[in-house]
Amino acid sequence: MIDDDALDDLLLRLIATPGLSTDEAAVAAVLTGQLRDLGLEVSVDELGNVIGRREYGPGPTVMIDCHLDTVPVVDAGEWTRDPAGEKAGGRIYGRGAVDMKGPIAAVLHALAAPGTRTSGTVVFAGTVAEELVEGPAALHVARAVRPDYVLICEPSQRRIARGQRGRAEIVVEIEGVSSHSAYPGEGINAAEVMTDVIAVLRELTPPADETLGDGILVLIDVKSEPYPSLSTVPERCRATFDRRTLVGESEEDVLRPVRAVVDAVCRQWKARGAVTIATEEFLTYTGHRLRAQKFAPAWLFDGAAPIVAGAVGGLRAAGLDSAVTHYRFCTNGSGTAGHLAIPTIGYGPGSESQAHTVDEYIELDDLRLGARGYAAILTALLRPTLPEADR
Repeated sequence: MIDDDALDDLLLRLIATPGLSTDEAAVAAVLTGQLRDLGLEVSVDELGNVIGRREYGPGPTVMIDCHLDTVPVVDAGEWTRDPAGEKAGGRIYGRGAVDMKGPIAAVLHALAAPGTRTSGTVVFAGTVAEELVEGPAALHVARAVRPDYVLICEPSQRRIARGQRGRAEIVVEIEGVSSHSAYPGEGINAAEVMTDVIAVLRELTPPADETLGDGILVLIDVKSEPYPSLSTVPERCRATFDRRTLVGESEEDVLRPVRAVVDAVCRQWKARGAVTIATEEFLTYTGHRLRAQKFAPAWLFDGAAPIVAGAVGGLRAAGLDSAVTHYRFCTNGSGTAGHLAIPTIGYGPGSESQAHTVDEYIELDDLRLGARGYAAILTALLRPTLPEADR
């Protein structure tokens, strides 16, 4: 009952509409029009999140989260297909095809499809700036909506994701003493102190989870000051580490072992060091200033949890693949499940390996089956109560 050609056309329209982080106004306008055409009650909050609401009757509230922003196209000349959208060879190409304008188009068509939804409330949240920091925009909507269940629409190869590792950006700052580089012994070289810190941290073994995997720690950037240096021993150095968090880990849990290493190395050098969680601050496209720590908790629900079992049952009833997995990357679920403990799952068409790549694409068959999968999951979750056997 889903119009495949209309679905393809909507995705191409979405891809052709720019939507970089903090500049999502144009794609928000397209989404607002689509939701109104579907008969949803639509509003835009102060952050710029587009919120569509439809009440079917008494029952649970299901919040559908789709982030509006995409990462930029660094060099369009590297693409063999049009990054603004192209349909060819059974695929749709373009920036955001899989992350995540494909899932947006699929879930909108699922909402349009006739079904058996006669209870509950659907809230569609088109959230902003997820590519900058996962969680805060979805948290803002969830606190206002108070959903019973959340469906994250990140690509999952149409498998149900019941959890994910979280993410923390850890900032290490070293303060030394500058001197002329002809007399390095007169100063304390902050860059050399940092190299020792990096070497020791490379040997640090974070905890692991048998389902989610390793809580890895990886260096992602480093910079000394002054930069560029003119015959000067650098007095400051800053490095950022990406730490994938596991369920139950707090900010202090991830900072403590790093701080111990930094303190020990700094004592040897007689330098000073600090270890903190990075902070992201920016203006959304509506002019709202958003400031958030870059700490996204991990989350994981049991396979027998009502939301997971209900989604599996819905997909099976529709004759669709009902495999269960978990995300290997971080999503807005860190806000809804990690911070608020709202039952949350992920489901989306497309392969997550295509996200942020040159010639990003989604298979047409996957896109269309994804729309049918969304319809099946929503029909299953929008019931007054899930079957006792699922609990």
